[in-house]
Amino acid sequence: WGRVDANSCGGQGDRIPSPRGCSQTEDVFLTRMGLTWTDATALMGAHTLGRGDTGFSGHHGTWVPSNIEAMSFDKTYYEEVFLNSWHPQNIGTPREDWTTGNGGDRVMLNTDLCLVMLIDENMPCCTGTRCTGLSRRCPRIPANHPRSEAFDAFEEYLGGSYPNENQQPFYDAFREAWRKATKVGQNNLFPLADNCDVDLFI
Repeated sequence: WGRVDANSCGGQGDRIPSPRGCSQTEDVFLTRMGLTWTDATALMGAHTLGRGDTGFSGHHGTWVPSNIEAMSFDKTYYEEVFLNSWHPQNIGTPREDWTTGNGGDRVMLNTDLCLVMLIDENMPCCTGTRCTGLSRRCPRIPANHPRSEAFDAFEEYLGGSYPNENQQPFYDAFREAWRKATKVGQNNLFPLADNCDVDLFI
């Protein structure tokens, strides 16, 4: 039933996108898995949960304002990209990521911000209205760019003008992207049982 259980998953971390930029996201989600930029943008919304830990990923902090908010699966990740001014740190190292510079443990990865900003060819740059210490602001992805679909999806998942409580666009898109991502290469999956009576599996 479904994917095969294993005691170890050596090398499986290599199957997810490296946090270096959108070329890695494109390689994993679009090229290898056959998803769209809309799907990839929805799946990246899972960053609203949990936090990065330097000991595991080399990146430290939450994508949302607090550890408490990092326990809620919602669209806050998308809001935070636009509500904050993000500044790069550790430029040119494997730990390159972005912080608000406002204290606390806040983080965005290149793979997050490249969905809405042209960061690859414009580093160093910063986002938002409070850019300080850097000479330029990262330009937003224009309508004729190959990743414009990601930018459009990002805006859609905001659910309308800020502030609002409309989570549905994100939930619907995530549900569909997750369905696609978990069924890739799995043509022999069985539907889940309505209950878990032991007799069903004997």
